[in-house]
Amino acid sequence: MAARTYDVGRMTPGERSAVVGALARAFYADPLFTFFTPDPISQSKGLLTFMGASVVDATPFGEIWLARAEGKIACGAVWLPPGAYPRGPRRDLLTNLRGLPTFVRAGRRLAGAVRLLNALDKAHHEIEEPHYYLAILGTDPLYQRSGAGSAALQPVLDRCDTEGLTAYLETQKEENIAYYARHAFDLIQKVDVKGVPPVWTLSRKPRS
Repeated sequence: MAARTYDVGRMTPGERSAVVGALARAFYADPLFTFFTPDPISQSKGLLTFMGASVVDATPFGEIWLARAEGKIACGAVWLPPGAYPRGPRRDLLTNLRGLPTFVRAGRRLAGAVRLLNALDKAHHEIEEPHYYLAILGTDPLYQRSGAGSAALQPVLDRCDTEGLTAYLETQKEENIAYYARHAFDLIQKVDVKGVPPVWTLSRKPRS
């Protein structure tokens, strides 16, 4: 699909449900979610719960950026600003409770999910400097490969450059490494936990 122009701005309160739906559609058949919940119906429901928990957690910080087209949510970039991660005991508990139905759907693979989350948390803690954390970037399938992701990313990347701050993210698709490289992200490591698909971590230093 050819690149197009998007209306980019922060999520408004009335858009939250539409954002959760768009993010869930974006991650349907994702390798990690498919591994943990291979049943399509169960995966769809789990994705809605997972994305809902993430969006609710990030909403108070005001850094959920959207690319809109034709009155629809084309892409959502869910950021946590410096100081918002790690979440702290109370936020962590609330987020886990909201996302619990997603993890329950993993069934016998739940232990693997917990091991992976712990490994990712450990990898994230190695980023000691203040940073913006891209918790989720998801483009509705109708708008993929048309510049929606780049449009939604840009406001916070620009701010990282202005404020001299690092950006950090994880991706469960190896092909996404090249995509993020175009936005100046560098690969940090491959988080490889036995028995589950790998995840890659990336960071971006501010441009002068």
